[in-house]
Amino acid sequence: MIQSDIGDALDLTVVSLREGVVRLGVAAALPEISAWQERLAASGDPGLAAVAETLEELQNQLAPSGFDPVSVGALLMSLGDQVEQVAGAGVAEQIGGKLSLLGALLGKEGDSLTDRMTKV
Repeated sequence: MIQSDIGDALDLTVVSLREGVVRLGVAAALPEISAWQERLAASGDPGLAAVAETLEELQNQLAPSGFDPVSVGALLMSLGDQVEQVAGAGVAEQIGGKLSLLGALLGKEGDSLTDRMTKV
């Protein structure tokens, strides 16, 4: 069940992120983040629950009143690391390859966003 449900959702998320987080936009990202946060929090897996907490932080950072691109970039890098770490353990082991790809993509996007915003 986790293989098909979450695996299919991961595929869609990876496709969305391949064109870049800036291009995806906040309006499209918020429902995606919320859906993942709920799925991961309900998984019962401690590693995935930690990722859900980071997603909540990201969601808060994307609110118009608190948007800081450098902080968002740092959170994306952190999220990428977390996702890669859980890719081979617990519930996530069944979809490890897809999680590793997503983790690398999140890290790359976070690094890119941070670099763009800190160049003078």
